[in-house]
Amino acid sequence: MRVHLLTTTAVFFTLGFSAQAADFQEKFEGKPAVSGINGKLEIGYSRTDVSGTSDDLDALHGIGSIALPVAQQFGVQIDAGVGRFDTDPSITAAGVGAHGFWRNPDQGLLGVYGHYVRTSGGGQNADVWRLGAEGEAYFDRISVEAFVGADFVDTNAGNDTFFNGDLVAAFYATDNIRIHAGVGHQFDETFAKVGGEAMLPFASNNVSLFADAGFGEDTQAYKVGLRIYFGESGKSLKARHREDDPQARLLDFFGAAFTAPDNAAPPCTSECAY
Repeated sequence: MRVHLLTTTAVFFTLGFSAQAADFQEKFEGKPAVSGINGKLEIGYSRTDVSGTSDDLDALHGIGSIALPVAQQFGVQIDAGVGRFDTDPSITAAGVGAHGFWRNPDQGLLGVYGHYVRTSGGGQNADVWRLGAEGEAYFDRISVEAFVGADFVDTNAGNDTFFNGDLVAAFYATDNIRIHAGVGHQFDETFAKVGGEAMLPFASNNVSLFADAGFGEDTQAYKVGLRIYFGESGKSLKARHREDDPQARLLDFFGAAFTAPDNAAPPCTSECAY
């Protein structure tokens, strides 16, 4: 009887201590940077209109991402993607990217980002390396997201370096509907950007529709598509954005190199708007 009582007491004491330790960790260390191994697949269509030209540029792309926790407050994400442009001859872009970040889902994210993209075809091959820092701040239903870095470009015409940056404010009208607007700068072009994403009311909150648009001085770019999320089922869009995988920045300059003159160094003009 005494042994049974001591065993029961020890079990309850252990459970109570574990619960207190978990509460202590969450209070002083915050929620985990990444809730668990997760990912997403993005499939999209884009269209670019450039003033002074008769042809519009259409493209299809796919990007896959996987995010992993590496410590309580730190995580990593790997992106890989490919796109094909409706040109004559056709042009293909493919690349990989990586994020390393600190995040508290109740406060924000701060991290570093880099990617490499190779475009080939049409006599305008280009290698693009992007390096920079990304950050997010969370205020209830509002998120502020920023990126500052540089694009290092190697084309048939030579090498060049360009400042890259964007600032976006997002509002979650509901936990499953997001709208955002901001400004970006890529390859010596400044543009306004707007967009949104909505989780579809089926498939356990794992599938969403998105749309983005960018408006430069001479260019308008539009992108629509589908995102399929993998990981914990039933999570809201807002929770996925703040607890799972960060925004994929890979291939965000679709269409740019292919409306420029053959001797233009940058692989992107204001078509980078999305």
